[in-house]
Amino acid sequence: MTEILTGADVIHLSTIVDAASRSAKVRWLDTDKETIREGTARHIVAGEDPSQWYFVGSKQDIRDSFLRITTTTGWDTTVPVRWLMAMVAEGGFAVDS
Repeated sequence: MTEILTGADVIHLSTIVDAASRSAKVRWLDTDKETIREGTARHIVAGEDPSQWYFVGSKQDIRDSFLRITTTTGWDTTVPVRWLMAMVAEGGFAVDS
């Protein structure tokens, strides 16, 4: 049985997907919840490591994927979508309009 996707989850997920689709500038709190990271959202990938990156398929749960971000310092990183969904809910993920 899959985990239920609530209305709030959809709103939080849509913030992340929208940022990726627009290559928006984003800011997020790192896992220490103190360090602010900045970059440009690129796309949603399955696979944490660059050698494993591929686009999410139609039968995969997007919540188990990662947002690929190019940081302002020029390196690419991935952040788990589930974690970002929680950060959106808590105000720890921001997207420039």
